[in-house]
Amino acid sequence: MNSRFFIRIFAPLLLFAGFALCSCDDRRIYEHTATSASGKVVKLTGTLLGLDQWPAAYRVSIAGFTDDGDEYATIEKSIGADNASDGRVSIVLSGIKDDVRLVRLCVLDRLRRHIVTFSQTDISSATDTVRMDVGKVNVAMFNAIQQNILNTTCANCHGAANQAAAGLYLTEGRSYEALVGKPSKRVEGKMLVEPGNAAASVLHQVLNTNLSESWHYNHASEVTSADMLQLIDNWINNLKVEN
Repeated sequence: MNSRFFIRIFAPLLLFAGFALCSCDDRRIYEHTATSASGKVVKLTGTLLGLDQWPAAYRVSIAGFTDDGDEYATIEKSIGADNASDGRVSIVLSGIKDDVRLVRLCVLDRLRRHIVTFSQTDISSATDTVRMDVGKVNVAMFNAIQQNILNTTCANCHGAANQAAAGLYLTEGRSYEALVGKPSKRVEGKMLVEPGNAAASVLHQVLNTNLSESWHYNHASEVTSADMLQLIDNWINNLKVEN
């Protein structure tokens, strides 16, 4: 075979093969030297009940805060019902900056503003992945109201001492049935909680107006947080009316 013919036919093939080999080597080196995203990492695991019971105005999240009093999360990842299998959740929050001290399983509003917390972990001294196992947690909207409002404020008079003012028990396990769709003993023709209609519900009225001023106690002074009052209203407005 003549040398010119050989060079003309095979030289391009040799150049292509050399290029391909170099390309493969570059890719392998890149994979081996690639680094992970900077920042701390928290892996949350647990069984979360009631993930699907929050309206669009809120979201259950794993979120980072720089201090206890922080109103807004600096980093967060939402946890939806599609993240859970039979309630079981395993979710990773990465890229957490060093100034973040607390990571919370919590509820945020659309602006990432903190509403309620179910569990939290201090990660200020962490140097490796933090494993946050929260166990079994009821993160349903009504349970947030029970834990943050009814248990801490209302149950003191309504059932905590085995006696309930006006016969209304607002203790855990009894409050939902006592409120939803039940007629008021004080306001004729009104329900304590009318599903789908917060404004018409006596619970809303006693917490937001002076309706109960002539009763034994004015309840309007009990819940002063605008976020908590709005949480109650949103819960009522999102209750389904039974046919």
